[in-house]
Amino acid sequence: MFELLLIMLERLGLIVMLAFIATRMRFFRDMLSPSELTRKHEYTAILFFGVFGIIGTYSGITFQAEPFLLQRLTTNIYTEAIANFRVIGVVLAGLFGGYKVGSAAGVIAGGHRMLLGGFTGFACGIATIAAGIFAAWFRAKNPGIISKPFHVFLIGAAAEMMQTGLIVLLARPFTEALALVQHIALPMILANGIGCALFLLIIQSVAKEKEKAAAMQAQKVLRIAEQTLVHLKSGLTPHSATNVCSILYKELNLKGTEVKSADLTLSRIGENSDFLVTESLNSRDKVIGTVNFYFHSQITSLEKETLTGLANLLSSQLELGEADKLYKFAKDAEINALQAQINPHFLFNTLNTVISLVRINPEKARTALRALSKFIRQNLQSTTVSTNTLADEIEHIKSYLSIEQIRFEDRINVSYHIDDSCLQSKLPALTLQPIVENAVKHGFSGKKVSAVCILQSKTAMIMYSYI
Repeated sequence: MFELLLIMLERLGLIVMLAFIATRMRFFRDMLSPSELTRKHEYTAILFFGVFGIIGTYSGITFQAEPFLLQRLTTNIYTEAIANFRVIGVVLAGLFGGYKVGSAAGVIAGGHRMLLGGFTGFACGIATIAAGIFAAWFRAKNPGIISKPFHVFLIGAAAEMMQTGLIVLLARPFTEALALVQHIALPMILANGIGCALFLLIIQSVAKEKEKAAAMQAQKVLRIAEQTLVHLKSGLTPHSATNVCSILYKELNLKGTEVKSADLTLSRIGENSDFLVTESLNSRDKVIGTVNFYFHSQITSLEKETLTGLANLLSSQLELGEADKLYKFAKDAEINALQAQINPHFLFNTLNTVISLVRINPEKARTALRALSKFIRQNLQSTTVSTNTLADEIEHIKSYLSIEQIRFEDRINVSYHIDDSCLQSKLPALTLQPIVENAVKHGFSGKKVSAVCILQSKTAMIMYSYI
């Protein structure tokens, strides 16, 4: 019994190989996902696990109870039985693929075992089919069981126990069947249980390594995106392209990289190589440039997907930079529009005042026109800049108030108290004049008594009263 256990444990290397092969197959990765399998995936899984079960049969040890004989290679079977790993493939088929895959793989592997013959052939064939159905039932009751190696070990061991029980019940002669089970039951229960758990552990290990690699690639992409964001805000220019190339060259350990805009090379670092990957840079669904990545050797599909995602992030950054520019233009246009709305009523009122003064007081009319000309010129100049000095703002206010004083004559008295040290201080253009104009407008509206309005900013004060 102990010798048989050692031989079977030695041959578990076959399970390791098959598990590795399984991780390379797309259909198997799809079976690990929660989505429903397609018909094509089911057929592929049935074929794979059915062949897995057949290989498990041929990799077994031919066994004869009376007299006790072990044969390391399965050849002819007449009165012998086979200590094998067939149950592993069928149990895994039921666990990963459900009833259809488990039962169909069991029919393939079990039918093959029946055709081999031997006094246990029929019993082992029936047990193999039952093992696939049993594993599928267990998976239906406990969907998360395929992530628990110890539970998978127990299922594999239970399926093998079921097979030994059916051998005792169905195989004849009974005495040989009983003697067989006494010799092989424990080694096969342990070996098949360990084989199922080992297969799952290998699958989990490979999956975790892939997830870890994907996480590291994602982290690298985010780190690159964080570094390139500040440069691509200004758009795709030679300066920004140089900085981006430098970051890509360092972070991706490239042999060379270059950024192009149309047919023009904006920046280039390193050397060319035969392992080239080209990704486009898009903005508003238009290709505005390309990035060439030159690697030292062939890259994997995961790395290729990473580069595609990185190019998409760089494209998004370019679009964000363009959106920021458009937003600033829109805000500037809005400000200019508001600034343009400051003057119409004031301008019309001033012109009406000048028309009235032309006949009765030409000198005062000329004074009003000069003040109006200066006011309009200062107003137009302010719409082309974002900031003004306090001195410019005060001159603008003086032009405005001189016109208002002409309009309202002695009803407005203005006094200025300004510290000369603050005249060069900067503030947003056309900040003070609209406030003063608003105060004058509402100060005169419906007022019959004298009032005082004060505009004060730290070191500058403008005081005027109206009656």
